[in-house]
Amino acid sequence: MKQYNLVLSGLGGQGVMTVSQVFMTAALRKNVQVKLFEGTGISQRGGSVLSFVRFGKSSSPKIPLGRGDAIISLEISEVASVIQYLKQQGQIWTSSGTIHGYYTKLTPELYPIQDDIEAMIRLKTTHLHMIPADRLAQEAGSAQAVNMVMLGAFSSSISFLNTDSLTGAIEEINKKFATANLNAFWKGYEFAKKERVAE
Repeated sequence: MKQYNLVLSGLGGQGVMTVSQVFMTAALRKNVQVKLFEGTGISQRGGSVLSFVRFGKSSSPKIPLGRGDAIISLEISEVASVIQYLKQQGQIWTSSGTIHGYYTKLTPELYPIQDDIEAMIRLKTTHLHMIPADRLAQEAGSAQAVNMVMLGAFSSSISFLNTDSLTGAIEEINKKFATANLNAFWKGYEFAKKERVAE
């Protein structure tokens, strides 16, 4: 398949690494070449977390600057920490909810204004998809499953991994919470599908 570079971002405890593992497991199920890079930072304290998932043939798990096809962010302000990896007019899929990380918990006034974040994003791309992931996760019965909502929403836009491979990977990785995670996945998927039809 043609190479596809995916950047994931969020805060420690949001499940960025779980989403990465689902993508990797789903790719292996479909015999798609995949490489994974995980960078945790101070994740244990709610610091920034990033991950790269590279589908198709690549020489390194790290995505070069300006070569990312898409970003999935579990917290909107965290887009700023990884946007340099996105290619011009790449896709950004982000939760519209805001969460204070380690530093802005201490000094909330440092948290950026959402309009400023969106303006910064639109300098790079017009392909911004904001998903009410907090609300959808609650509707799915698991407020913690924002990561699965975002996974489902993004998956509605790709063809190289189908929903069977992704949902199978979700079940495989965390059997205990599989039902709740699958509910959240489908909430995100259906929301994004409807939004695309509305466009």
